[in-house]
Amino acid sequence: MEKQGGQQAQENGTNIMHSLLRNPRLRVVSVEALVLLEIALLWFIAALGSFRRRSSSRCIRTLVWAIYTLIFLIFTYTIGFMQSSSVKNDLYPVWAVSFFAVLGCTNSITAFELDDNKQWMKLYIQLILYYMYVSVIFLHLSDAFLATSVTLLFTVTIYKNYMRIHACVLASESWYSSKLLADYMKHEADANESRYDPVSLAGYNYLVCWTGARIRSEPPCYRKQFIATENVITIEQIWHCDDRLMKSAAGARLKDVCLSFALFHLLRRRFFGFSCSESGLQKTHDFIFRGLLATEEEYDRAFRVIQVELSFLYDFFFTKYAVMYYRERMTFYLTIVSVTLTPLVILAVTHAHGIYHSSSNLTTVENKNADIVITVLNLASLALLDMLQLILYWLSDWGKVSLTCRYVSQLQRQNNKYMERMLAFLCEVRLVSSWQDKIGQYSLLESFQGNPYTRRLKSFTRWSNILYLQDQEKMGISMGLLLNNRKAGISTNVDAEVKKAIVQSLKASNGQLSNGLSSLVRNGLVEPFSWACRQETQTHTILIWHIATCYCEIAPPELSGSVEQVDVLIHHDVAMKLSRYCAYLVVFVPELLPNHQWDSKAIFDEVEKEASEFLRSVKTSKGKYQVMKNLGELEETIFVKGAKLGKQLENVRDYSARWKVIADFWSEMILFVAPSDNVRGHIERLTHGGEFITQLWALLTHAGIVEQNKGKQNV
Repeated sequence: MEKQGGQQAQENGTNIMHSLLRNPRLRVVSVEALVLLEIALLWFIAALGSFRRRSSSRCIRTLVWAIYTLIFLIFTYTIGFMQSSSVKNDLYPVWAVSFFAVLGCTNSITAFELDDNKQWMKLYIQLILYYMYVSVIFLHLSDAFLATSVTLLFTVTIYKNYMRIHACVLASESWYSSKLLADYMKHEADANESRYDPVSLAGYNYLVCWTGARIRSEPPCYRKQFIATENVITIEQIWHCDDRLMKSAAGARLKDVCLSFALFHLLRRRFFGFSCSESGLQKTHDFIFRGLLATEEEYDRAFRVIQVELSFLYDFFFTKYAVMYYRERMTFYLTIVSVTLTPLVILAVTHAHGIYHSSSNLTTVENKNADIVITVLNLASLALLDMLQLILYWLSDWGKVSLTCRYVSQLQRQNNKYMERMLAFLCEVRLVSSWQDKIGQYSLLESFQGNPYTRRLKSFTRWSNILYLQDQEKMGISMGLLLNNRKAGISTNVDAEVKKAIVQSLKASNGQLSNGLSSLVRNGLVEPFSWACRQETQTHTILIWHIATCYCEIAPPELSGSVEQVDVLIHHDVAMKLSRYCAYLVVFVPELLPNHQWDSKAIFDEVEKEASEFLRSVKTSKGKYQVMKNLGELEETIFVKGAKLGKQLENVRDYSARWKVIADFWSEMILFVAPSDNVRGHIERLTHGGEFITQLWALLTHAGIVEQNKGKQNV
């Protein structure tokens, strides 16, 4: 009897669930819940999409990825649910158009990773299929007024999605415009005007805008050449505008933004595989050394110019701002039409019919007030976000560049007071900062207290071998290389003293970069320390000097005199921040360093084991210092070499001079490892909050330094 009662209760529960699932009201509520979720996700990704370039937080990056993926999945499921459901509703087409608008509405992210841009053909096919799915839902519209208004809004929404796809095409296939720029710069390099001024930028014809320019090709090389028209705007033209606006402080900021935009085009050219023809020119060298970095007061400005340039680079590859820039009028008209149509659709929604079953016996259920409210809020949210994003575009650097180019072009014909006032207003509006002004930190001596990372790694590798890799050696796979369970230290600010030390080192090198040997020459200490710069790879050199720097950090201090103490603190701060940042690059971002990233990973894994063997049971800094001080010098391991170098540095009795030597070394080393052909790697790191080494990479590129001066490391 009890068994029969249990079965009956189970059957009753099943029947209740089936009846609820067949309930027309419950089905509509389910769709409404998905509509609200989709709109909420849209607002989240609109905010977080641009924020990810200002934060290296893994949590934010994971959240953006989850929302970016869920939006497509929810759209596909909901459209299929509405189309296949036996319950139809006049509000379904409105919700379907809203879902469709979500896919192309946000400007802050069009691609999560660089490879997503190559999937534009897949997105194009999806757009066609989605168009067909939504069109089928339109067949159930019974209200002519609603059908007309929703169809018009749907047409505008289709083009918005097309613009999103076009942004991906622009980011992955715009080699032609880069080719035009490469040919133009080659022509400029061949001309190589002898008269130029890197301060006033006279003679620097870097292109800012060439949309609609006339182009010709001439034998024998058939390079593309621009014919001078009002559509071609160069940095020299903008810098030499002598009107009231351009002479003001606001005009100076506009000039710097336009300079960043011109440099962004030069940097983008490298991504598409075109060479920097101007890199060998003295004119290019002087642009940085005698221009942007002419005085100490200009150092911060130089880094601001580079940061804005990298913002343009990020926006080009991961957002819709570039396609909005090139299609400004269409973007403006589409937004106005979309916002204008929204009240019309809302008015039609208030007269929508009820719910009905698609069967011979129609059962009509009137729409609830909640359905109308949710639909109105949905449409109003989309219109508000549309208008807000258009305003943000004009307040962004893209809008400032566009208006500045128009203003400069019109100055040749008339003085536009309205545009002058608008530009002056835009210069006063400052949005959030372009990038986080921080660098990652990692200390080998502080990272393995009790060595939990190595234990966890060994445990995972052992179980991985059992479950997945029965013959790991035969497959040629090392789980130790694939995994990175290490934890970085707290990121620190890149203060003015760090930037000043790096710039002074760059100017002292005059473009002939060194891996630290030149700093030893300047300090008169080549003989005792040069061996530590002549290592097999730059990873060896970085780790040896990092261990030595950590040794000096835990060694007993010897401060004397207030003036010396200030100098010591400055040199100590610069040395420790750059040392830990270079170690951070080896451990977490080895692809941006000269050596192959897997070589760097393998080397560091072995060095970590060496450190663990010597310091396994040591907990205090004083204990670590004693162990390292008592190490012999017979073994040729990196850790032993680092301890040896640390003891040699400790013998420099002048405490201030000791830290000056270390700070000067790291200021040179960070510059030496910055030049790279891995353009893709630098662009991909922009979505992780950016790296300071990327700023140095861009700065050196515009100084004509595109590769390491390999001959200098063995001086």
